[in-house]
Amino acid sequence: MSKVWFAIIVLFMSVPLIAQPKDNSPYSRIGMGEVITPVFGSAAAMGGLSGVYHDFFEANLANPASFGFLQYTTFQVGMYARRSSLKSNDLTATVWSGNLDHLSLSIPIINPINELLERRETLFSWGTSISIVPYSRIGYDIESSEVIDSLGSVLRKYTGEGGTYKITWGNGWKYKNFSFGLNLAYLYGRESFESNTDFLDLINDYNTVFTRNITYRGFIWDAGVIYEQPLDLESARRKEENPSKLLSAGFSLSSENSFNTTSEFFNIALNEGFQVADTSSFGTDIRGTGVLPSRWNFGVMYRNAGKYKFGMNYARESWSNYENEARGDQLNDSWQIGGGFGWIPDAQSITSYFKRVEYRFGVQYLKDPRVFAGEQLTDFQVQFGIGMPFFFQRQVSWLNIGIDVGHRGTPSGIKDTYLRGRLGITLNDNQWFIQRKYN
Repeated sequence: MSKVWFAIIVLFMSVPLIAQPKDNSPYSRIGMGEVITPVFGSAAAMGGLSGVYHDFFEANLANPASFGFLQYTTFQVGMYARRSSLKSNDLTATVWSGNLDHLSLSIPIINPINELLERRETLFSWGTSISIVPYSRIGYDIESSEVIDSLGSVLRKYTGEGGTYKITWGNGWKYKNFSFGLNLAYLYGRESFESNTDFLDLINDYNTVFTRNITYRGFIWDAGVIYEQPLDLESARRKEENPSKLLSAGFSLSSENSFNTTSEFFNIALNEGFQVADTSSFGTDIRGTGVLPSRWNFGVMYRNAGKYKFGMNYARESWSNYENEARGDQLNDSWQIGGGFGWIPDAQSITSYFKRVEYRFGVQYLKDPRVFAGEQLTDFQVQFGIGMPFFFQRQVSWLNIGIDVGHRGTPSGIKDTYLRGRLGITLNDNQWFIQRKYN
C-alpha cells in the first residue's frame, strides 16, 4: 500500500504545476479558451477514441466505463510541448508552449490475481480513479495599432492567462461484457485579463488600463457505457484461452452543468508624464453564474488482443447553450470526428524490442465552438505515436510518445499551423489488494 500513498502524494503535490498554463494562443481570448478533452496515451494518438477506448493497462477518463476493464493499478502522467506558427495577412510569429497535461491514479478494486489464487472466475469487476486534468486554458499576448483622426497613433495591448481544472473521482463497474461508469468532478480555476490603450502621439495623455479577474467554482458529472462482444468465444473456450477478437461500442454523456463565478475589475487611467494614476471605476466580489454545455460521445473499436486495434469516434457539444455572466461570448455547437489504429508487430518477440512496440496513427477533424469575424474555427490534425513497454519494479509499464501535426483557424482570421509533442508514462502494478492465503 505504500505505493498507493506515494502515487496519491505525487498526484496532489503536482496540482500547482498543472495549474500553470503555458499556452499562447490568440483564439484563447474567446469563450473559455482552449477547452481540453481528457484523452490519454494510446487513444490520443489514434484519432481521439475517447468514447470507446479501454484497456487492461490504462484508463480513459473521457468514458468512466473504461475503469471496469482495468486489471492493473495504473498511475498515468502526461505532458506536452507545442510549436505554433501563426500567420495573419503578412504578419507571422512562432510561439512555443507546454505544460503538465494530466495526472491520474486508477485502481481495480477486485484484483484478478485473487481469482487465480482462489481458482474461481467472477463475472463482476470494479475500478476506481482519481485524476487532475485541465478543463480549459487561456494564454495570449496581442498587440494592435491604428491611426485615429485627432488622436494619432493608438497602440492596444491585450493579455490573458489562467484556466480551469477538474479534480475527478470516477468509478466503473463491469458485469460480463457490459460496463457502466460515472465521473464526479470539482471544477475550479482563475482567469486574468488586461487591456492597455496607449495614445502615442499625445502629450500628457491618460493611458487606460483595464484588468479583470474571474474565479470559477462548480461541479461536473458525466456517465458512460461500454459493451464488448467477443467474436471468437467458442474457439477460445475449446483452447481454454481468453477471447482475442473483440468488438466494442461505447457511449458517454454529460448534461449541462452550472457553475458560479466571483469577479473583480479595475479601470485605471495613467499619466506617465505626471506620474498620476486615477481609478475611474472598479468592482469587487461580483457574483455570477454560468452553464457549461452538454456533451455526448460515441465510438466503436475492434481489437485483436496483443496484435492490433482500430476504431472511430464522434463527439458533439452544445456550446450554443453556454452562459457566463462574468464573461459572455457567443459560441456555436461543436463536433469532432476521428479515427485511427495501433499495431504491434510481435508482442512475444524476444529477439527484437521494436517488434514489441505499439505503433499508432490517427486523423482528427474538429469544428471548434469559437467564432471569429462570423466564422467558426476548424482544426485538422494527423497523429503519430508509439507505446514502448518497459519493466518497472518487475511490472510491465509503458512510455507513450506522440506527435500531432495540425492546422486550425478561419479563412479570414489567424492561421495556426502547429506541431505538438506528447509524452506520457503509464506505471502498472497488479499486486495491490491481493488477499494473502496461508496453508
